[in-house]
Amino acid sequence: MRNVILSLLLLATTACTSYSRPYTTPTAPEVLKAVSSRPIEGLRAKGKVDTFTSRGRLKVNVFMLADRLGRLRFDAVTPPPMNATVLLVTSNGSQFIANDRDHNLYFVGPTQACAVAQVLGIRLSPAELFSLLIGENPWPVAGGTLSWDSDCGCEVVTTTDGKRTVKLWVLGHRGRANWRLEKAEVTTPNSRVHVEYRGWKKINGRLVPMRMRITQKGVKGDAVFAWSRLELDPEMEPDAFQQVPPVDAEIRRVGNCDVPPVQLKQPVPHVPQEDDGK
Repeated sequence: MRNVILSLLLLATTACTSYSRPYTTPTAPEVLKAVSSRPIEGLRAKGKVDTFTSRGRLKVNVFMLADRLGRLRFDAVTPPPMNATVLLVTSNGSQFIANDRDHNLYFVGPTQACAVAQVLGIRLSPAELFSLLIGENPWPVAGGTLSWDSDCGCEVVTTTDGKRTVKLWVLGHRGRANWRLEKAEVTTPNSRVHVEYRGWKKINGRLVPMRMRITQKGVKGDAVFAWSRLELDPEMEPDAFQQVPPVDAEIRRVGNCDVPPVQLKQPVPHVPQEDDGK
């Protein structure tokens, strides 16, 4: 009986973990500096993405190139033995193009969050997506209020700039030297994007997240990026971020924030995946 009671007490203690700051209270600018302007200019990634898109539920293997300039290449590929690219998205920093190879359709628009949302279902610009992928706050903020989340063990910085509010949870219970972004949320009158991180790994001396989950106000489900391989600051050819629609392709314009996401004729083929522990 004594062992049972001890076990129950231990379980209760574990379930109610509460963290306190292991250092003196910092300022909001100090915390913001730790999760802004990380020394990473680009990435090459291989893994899986699970998200809702204009094509329906998209669960595919992905090869991605992205950088701080807003350049992006996103290859959604079916598994072996086909290894076929079913969706190719590129941004050269100013023009956004999505190639639906199943239907020979091209979606073309400016490189901005509205265009990305209408095709990939994620309301983020390519530059914002890159910053989040490397665990960096992509939204310019200053000052703000600071509080402590004892359940997360996180410093919480909240800033408001006009109609935009940014809230950042920065891991703190492991000490100042281990400050890193755990969660981020940006809210505007028409949208709310929430990001969570998991599986941080040190690559070439720099700690980066290997998994990122995005949820959005008014969007069913989530978008999960899970990388099996990540390379920082790789050599990139400019041609990788460009594509030219052939003369016989049907071109549809995207990027108008006042219209709903485009809808295609049928969803992308389902790609079975192992349980990722969500």
